[in-house]
Amino acid sequence: MLFEARAYLRHLISAKGPHGVHSPMVFDLITKILIQDKSFYVFDAIEKVREDLLQDERVIYVQDFGAGSRKMKGDQRSVAHIAKFALQPASHAQALFRLIDYVRPENILELGTSLGITTAYLASVAAKTKVWTLEGAPEIARIAKEVFDVLNLGNVKVIQGNFDDQLNMVLQEMGKVDVAVMDGNHRYDPTIRYFNEISPFLHDDSVVILDDIHWSAEMEKAWNEISRNPRVTLSLDFFHFGVLFFRKGRVIEHFRLKLP
Repeated sequence: MLFEARAYLRHLISAKGPHGVHSPMVFDLITKILIQDKSFYVFDAIEKVREDLLQDERVIYVQDFGAGSRKMKGDQRSVAHIAKFALQPASHAQALFRLIDYVRPENILELGTSLGITTAYLASVAAKTKVWTLEGAPEIARIAKEVFDVLNLGNVKVIQGNFDDQLNMVLQEMGKVDVAVMDGNHRYDPTIRYFNEISPFLHDDSVVILDDIHWSAEMEKAWNEISRNPRVTLSLDFFHFGVLFFRKGRVIEHFRLKLP
């Protein structure tokens, strides 16, 4: 946590707001999408489910395949505790919703379903957009499926299992990846490996989103390496998550940006 706090101070010093950005595309992206305060009708429904999860005292077994949690110890946890400490804040999930609404992908790959709240935002943009979401822990995947049923999201396919075993199969089924959201293993080696495995399925209009890019020295190292990949032509570092674009022919740019 000390590393993350120091990284946040560095980010505050160097990050720019919309008026400090000279790229027209990035300016539009920030002002019209990521910091827009417009609410969509699906927001209230999803946040109602979040509130229900925060009151859910069922205790489930959690099998952790990643770097673990700083605030949740042991393999027996209440759904409420997971919802409190593991789910993305509404502001971040809604920023991703607006980004997906801007990109309008045919398919989305998500590594790390958790309880399904962020997945619900991704899937609610358009019914024709299909979301493949991978979750390692069986009990958490089961709760996420309950969330999707409550929200009538029939365009989500949950794949339960270790990413190492399931990712290639899912990629072959998808054929291409329009958007990838990587939020399932906060360690350097797996993050690099999963990005490299996904990379052949990306195209010029693909977008990759990495969560918790300054969570640890390992994650920051992974973000710095991936964002400098030769295929990446634009990277946006919002501290809590990073966004990568791959459009050929544009000037390569990297930005640290403030997200309200």
